Amino acid sequence: MSRISCSYCYCTARNPESGTETPDLRDLRSFLQLLDDRGELVRISREVNPKFEMPALMVQLEKAGKAFVFENVSGAAFPLTGGLLSNARRLGLAVGQDVSGDYDHRDHARVYREAVGKPQAPKLVDTAPVKDVVLTGDEIDLAKLPVPTFFELDSGPFMTGAVGISFDGEHDKLNMGFYRGLILGKDRLLANASSMSDLRRIYAAAEKAGQKMPIALCIGVPPALLMAASGKTPPGLTELDIAGGLMGQPVELVKCETSDLLVPAAAEIVIEAVVDPTDTIENTLGEFADQYGPETAPIATVTAITHRSDAMYYGLMAGRNPEHNTIGAVSAYGMQAAVEQALRAQFPNIRDINVAIEPRLGTMLHMFISIDKTSDAEPFELIDAAFAADAGLFPVNVVTKRIVVVDSDVNVFDLDDVEWATWSRLSRADKIRTYPDVHSWELERCTDDNQTSARVGIDATMDMDKLDKLVRPMIPGAADIRLEDYLD
Repeated sequence: MSRISCSYCYCTARNPESGTETPDLRDLRSFLQLLDDRGELVRISREVNPKFEMPALMVQLEKAGKAFVFENVSGAAFPLTGGLLSNARRLGLAVGQDVSGDYDHRDHARVYREAVGKPQAPKLVDTAPVKDVVLTGDEIDLAKLPVPTFFELDSGPFMTGAVGISFDGEHDKLNMGFYRGLILGKDRLLANASSMSDLRRIYAAAEKAGQKMPIALCIGVPPALLMAASGKTPPGLTELDIAGGLMGQPVELVKCETSDLLVPAAAEIVIEAVVDPTDTIENTLGEFADQYGPETAPIATVTAITHRSDAMYYGLMAGRNPEHNTIGAVSAYGMQAAVEQALRAQFPNIRDINVAIEPRLGTMLHMFISIDKTSDAEPFELIDAAFAADAGLFPVNVVTKRIVVVDSDVNVFDLDDVEWATWSRLSRADKIRTYPDVHSWELERCTDDNQTSARVGIDATMDMDKLDKLVRPMIPGAADIRLEDYLD
């Protein structure tokens, strides 16, 4: 038995075993209602300006752990929602996981890997609520969207939460990812593609063929699609397959109005456009590591906008903020799995590996590895192997700034513990090694003119002749004793 969703309501499905109703999380508004029920959603009814005023409030709400809906955005025809996936617990909650314990990125990485192992192909449907309103020609006006201008030196208002859909002719499949979009006018915008995204390669193929290409920017898609769009896809799968695996059922797709692209039927808003890959503009946006990121992107001309009659706009707060960085962390899951597989084959005494995306550590990844070492030479053998590893889509050294190896009594998922080990067990200068002039990705802005920068390896393990001297104080059985069992 079920009931159909309406404005600001959510679907429910009856559990045949318990007889209770549980949320159906196949669309954005279902998750919004769940957060509202849990007291984690704030609605702002006062009118706000999308330029600077609304982003300033978005930052404060995210820091307070709140999702939000701005119901009255100056000049806009739609409310804006965001702050939904601001921590790992919310990622799990959005795909029906039990998050009553200390659910973290390790737990969600496992859930994500299981979804990759059990993909569900999408299915086509005839129509959907996203087709309630279809705008073409002079009816198109991007100014009606509540698109924020986030930071002082941004090039203008940016769409940050749209999931882009394009067709990958080389692999004969749909491609999906996050592509920031600068609004240029009533029917013109940019669709950025980073150097490591599939869209950059698709643009290059279209330019080589002398062709324009269709793209669709989908706003307010189900949370599982937001995760899949951020993650890296193994060969033979699409992001839509993985999103289906996360939801436990196929993603429903509907055909665009002005192209043959297929888009999520559960989207709130879809912007259909045609990209001219030869007509590019440089643009700047405040990025996740608290610095500005200039990029060059092609201009897209909007051919149609379709949306639900009661549509909500989803905006991802740019810069160094929780939701942006939480969704970004999903992109490291695949890399971590590939690196672990490669390194454990060479070093079976590895205990744990943490590939960390942390705003406080800058734009690059940092890798922390714990090991039951067998010799003092082993840590740097491991560091060299890790920097040389292939993460499936790109070499580790392109995106990783630092690798630290610690002993197995150090928790690599606790950065404070890693810092303690680094500055408590680093005894000699030769336990720090630098790797100069390594090619880096474009998000590292401090690189030299040839796009190179240094890498750092640190052996923060105890020397073999000091093992007895540096034993940590431990409480026997402490892990099995819980304070809550002793409280009324």
